[in-house]
Amino acid sequence: MVRTIFRTIFLDAERHRPRALWRLLIHSVLVFVGMFLALVLVQTSTSATTPSWLFALITVAVMLLVTWLCGTWLDRRPFASFGFHLDRRWWLDLGFGLALGGLLMAAIFLVELQAGWIEIRATCVAPEGFEGPFVLALLPPALLFMAVGFYEELLCRGYHLRNLAEATTRPGWIDPRTAMILGTLLSASVFGLMHADNPNATTISTINVGLAGCFLAVGLLTTGELAIPIGVHVTWNFCQGNVFGFPVSGTDAGAKVFAIEQGGDPRITGGEFGPEAGLIGVAAMIGGSLAILAWARLTRGRVQIVLD
Repeated sequence: MVRTIFRTIFLDAERHRPRALWRLLIHSVLVFVGMFLALVLVQTSTSATTPSWLFALITVAVMLLVTWLCGTWLDRRPFASFGFHLDRRWWLDLGFGLALGGLLMAAIFLVELQAGWIEIRATCVAPEGFEGPFVLALLPPALLFMAVGFYEELLCRGYHLRNLAEATTRPGWIDPRTAMILGTLLSASVFGLMHADNPNATTISTINVGLAGCFLAVGLLTTGELAIPIGVHVTWNFCQGNVFGFPVSGTDAGAKVFAIEQGGDPRITGGEFGPEAGLIGVAAMIGGSLAILAWARLTRGRVQIVLD
């Protein structure tokens, strides 16, 4: 009797593995423990403050290791199934995502500039105390945002979304494609909450970051891969903060090609949190989603939810 209850609650008997919610819990605990141990190791080996870009690279290493271990021993699936079938089409998708993220942020900048909501105060502004060519000042934030784009997509769209979709699948009631949509909404909610305590965060910014999670998931849903979400995430953040001078989820990104003074209605511009907290960011997400659907139609010949 006890064994039967245990199997019902904890185990997916058909696939001989823990149920999805337990996999998610174990994955989260291992990420937390891995980050704690890695940071303790770094801090005991140096007295200097860990740079944000190095912290992000450590997070990438921990996320890769934990997801590979959980994928192998808990999910019983190859790492590639989380969105990394690295063929020619994957790299083309990545290039498209990188271009799209930059173009969307450039469009936001030009609209705000034309509307008089921003004023360019200076160009090629390096952090205080930096000495050397300006382009070198862009390298640390470039590393930071490449790492953040990778590990947040691996976590939220790669691991969370798929497992939440499996957790909500109910044969005869909720089919796998509907479950992928539910998984998208749930993982996007987690994504929004992950940014809820950022500087200058508000209820609206948290909701809109959740919407950004849905936007980023469109690439995964239509291609089955993380290439487009990673690409969009990286260049959206980098161009937002280090090219066009906006706050990035409430934070200052450091070196800027354009240093700006933000004006306009914060409900439209996002104010001190950044464009994704305003209506202009939501409009860019909608436009970006349509562009991804068009790309999927062009490269796959159809638009549909890809399950594997």
